[in-house]
Amino acid sequence: MKNLDKEKQDLLSAIQDLGYESLRYSIFNEYGPGEWEVVIDFDDSKQVYNVYATMDRASKGGIFGFTDFSEAKEKFLKLLGDTIFFNRYYVQEGMGKMYSSPLWDGSTTLSKEMIENYKRIIEESINKKNYQSLVYVLFNEKDTTPFAIHLFFRDNLFMVNCRDDRSYIIGKTFEFTNFLEAKEKFFKLLDFTVREGRRDVANRGSYMYSSPLWDKEDTE
Repeated sequence: MKNLDKEKQDLLSAIQDLGYESLRYSIFNEYGPGEWEVVIDFDDSKQVYNVYATMDRASKGGIFGFTDFSEAKEKFLKLLGDTIFFNRYYVQEGMGKMYSSPLWDGSTTLSKEMIENYKRIIEESINKKNYQSLVYVLFNEKDTTPFAIHLFFRDNLFMVNCRDDRSYIIGKTFEFTNFLEAKEKFFKLLDFTVREGRRDVANRGSYMYSSPLWDKEDTE
């Protein structure tokens, strides 16, 4: 049986963690959504979560249906992130924004508070995965640490890339309109680093740097 009250608190907690409190959203609201809201509701007859964004006069865009709450939650939060991206773009181009929010009013950069919040979210996931020994850099594109995986913000986009021993970019820089998608790519690259480290140590005895995630223990 669904516990919508618990799931609503889960969503509100995620919104607070991401600093999205000033955005317009509707969570399991029986009275229906308003204008420019990101909406999640639950169709009890079909046992489906519906996630969508409204426009002016509360007209609906595409509706995404999910039977799993975690997938619905992910889509809901990504749509909120997209709201920030589009309104930042509108502000940059001198176009009409959807509504007013400190996340885009008068600024095309991230606030120090928001950057620290994003760092905290990533560090919490790093600690859960025991990835503290991996080399990474958060929101400092010019840092020249060798072999680092970078996540930073530039030109209204979140960007992720990998660096070599001279801190040159390996391959391409991946660009994302919202933080959650960038975070997902960042951790996929960290996961790949761990797999490659274990494979190289097993086959060749060494990797590009040392980590307890792949170093062999000396045995007598």
